[in-house]
Amino acid sequence: MITNIIQKPEGPFSIDEISKEANCTYHKRNTGISIYNITSLKKAKKGDLSFLDNMKYFNSLNDCKATAIIVPADIHDKLKTKAILLKSNNAYASYAKALQKFYPIKKTKINQINKEIFIKIASNTQVSKKALIENNVEIKSGSIIKSFSTIGPNVIIGRNCIISNNVHISNTVIGDNTIIHSGTVIGSDGFGYAQLKGKFIKIPQIGIVKIGNDVEIGANCTIDRGSLMHTEIRNGVKIDNLVHIAHNVIIKDNTVIAGQTGIAGSTVIGKNVMIGGQVGISGHLQIGNNAKIGAQAGVTKNVKNYASISGTPAVKLSTYLKKSIILNKLAEKK
Repeated sequence: MITNIIQKPEGPFSIDEISKEANCTYHKRNTGISIYNITSLKKAKKGDLSFLDNMKYFNSLNDCKATAIIVPADIHDKLKTKAILLKSNNAYASYAKALQKFYPIKKTKINQINKEIFIKIASNTQVSKKALIENNVEIKSGSIIKSFSTIGPNVIIGRNCIISNNVHISNTVIGDNTIIHSGTVIGSDGFGYAQLKGKFIKIPQIGIVKIGNDVEIGANCTIDRGSLMHTEIRNGVKIDNLVHIAHNVIIKDNTVIAGQTGIAGSTVIGKNVMIGGQVGISGHLQIGNNAKIGAQAGVTKNVKNYASISGTPAVKLSTYLKKSIILNKLAEKK
């Protein structure tokens, strides 16, 4: 089951404990209420803590079911919600501190004995003697794990997958018939830090990577685990060599991505999208279905369904071509 590889929170903690840890203020009449977990505005339910830092998600407050929400002090008085509001002068850092309380960063010693080791490998798999299988791993029938690869902790690999040499996979569930080429790292921590008092503090990364069926991932790619939610690579996606996919990115079915592309956190790529080489895509964007993005494009805005774009900053392909012609003519006149 997928829930078996997802980290469980500490707690519960009272609102007062969380507020002190996260350096927040709130109405003291709510001191006795307990909080059981921390999650996103969209996924939060009664008993959860959530946070608002990026104003792109402001409208998500309307439907948020969280018991409490960390919010910036400068917009606190403008918010209308039934949730308990924890006011902070640095909401992102407060979120980081609260997350550290629920999910403390544990340092495991090398070769530390784990009395709860769980490894399940189907009888007709091929696992190299030079591969390392760590704790809480399931490898299903017909899959191949080649030399010097590390699988785990917290990994499920589906049927008939091929994991090449020197691949490192943790905190990940993989579907059937997926191929992962040499040197790729999947499930490591995303780039999550909050600035506090002139220093950067680490934000625990507690999500996983979900990879669908019939996916192929090239050599030397990096795919980060989700921060709160999951990073998703859905069915039929094909990824070239040297591609970086940051935490919470979702890439929908049958999208293809050429080499040296980087996709920043929490961006959603639609179905059947074609992305050229060396493309950079900013975070928290929506790329529509069937879009085409030209090589070396710099994408900083949402992209509509069926759009074709190119250039930096990326614009409609027709506009990009017109600009190129005009610039060439101007250069030739000189």
